[in-house]
Amino acid sequence: MSDDCPVCKHISIKSNLLYEDQKVAAFLSPSPSIAGHIVIAPKQHVPILEQVPDFIVSELFIKANKLSIACFESLGAEGTNIIVQNGVASGQTLPHVTVHIIPRKENDGLQLQWKPRQLSEEQMSTVELAVKEEAKKIGFFEKEKPKPIEVKKPEEIKPTKEENYLIKQLNRIP
Repeated sequence: MSDDCPVCKHISIKSNLLYEDQKVAAFLSPSPSIAGHIVIAPKQHVPILEQVPDFIVSELFIKANKLSIACFESLGAEGTNIIVQNGVASGQTLPHVTVHIIPRKENDGLQLQWKPRQLSEEQMSTVELAVKEEAKKIGFFEKEKPKPIEVKKPEEIKPTKEENYLIKQLNRIP
């Protein structure tokens, strides 16, 4: 957690928390785009998605899926937008990775559409080659380190006030 981060502060004071576990927390957005706008964030302070360990990324999106379902069931949403603004150029305004779930209804007035651009064959080919080359590195996923197993000592047998009939029988054996 970071003292300067509004997301970390929000999680630490547990304001409007909808869900929390050891790795992630979800809360109602303090500045929602629409009623029911949910923010999911790792509890660990991480500014951009590329710095989040893979096992926490998976938890973020598992919880996003479940909270999206909750929006359909509880709010009567007809759809959801699940958005990650990763980096300032994408519109990220807070220094903490967040996943936004925005419940949608037809004609709700919220505009999130963009106009597709027409790229030339050369531009498409250049982009494809660059991304394919970088994508060759995909395959290694960071796994959570196993935690040590706590071994508990067996509880001692304590005499009870009532005599156990099996013990009583054993005492009778010569």
